[in-house]
Order: sequence, then structure tokens, then C-alpha cells
Amino acid sequence: MDCFGAKRLSDLLALPGIALALLFGYLWQWSGEGRFIIGIAAGTALLLAGLIVGWLGIVCPRCGAPLYQFPRLPRHIPQHCPLCGEEVTKEIHE
Repeated sequence: MDCFGAKRLSDLLALPGIALALLFGYLWQWSGEGRFIIGIAAGTALLLAGLIVGWLGIVCPRCGAPLYQFPRLPRHIPQHCPLCGEEVTKEIHE
């Protein structure tokens, strides 16, 4: 998986994970029922999975340097690697 695919997968996991954890956290606080902890745990697990995919996958294809400043993932993949200066392009493999 290239850095663009890793970014997409990271967003697809982390963003719904945040929403799920916040929603179930709100419901848990409002109702006081313990069953909502499962939803909070599931949302947190999705968030962590998205972060891990991003941290491991959003790297320069040439030198392997991260294309982000840890721990924050980028909103957009930079055009050039900050370490080696190689242009980061999206290559379509057919």
C-alpha cells in the first residue's frame, strides 16, 4: 500500500472511531448505563487502528521517512519528502 492508500485507510478508520467514541461517551454520561462502554471501546479501537495505519504507512516511497510530524498525521500528503526531497506522486498500478 502506498502512502496515499494508507492515508485514505487511516481516515476511514480514525474519523468514524472518533465519532463513535464521542457518541457513546455522551450516551453513557446522559444515561449512566454501563453498556455504552463497549461502544466507547470500539470507537477507541478504530481510532487507534487508524493512527497506527497512518504512522506505519504514510512514509516516503524512496527513503521511508515519515511524511508527518509525530504524533500528528497530515491532512494532505506533501509534494516532496522533507528528508530526501523526492517528489511524492500517486502512481496508478494496473
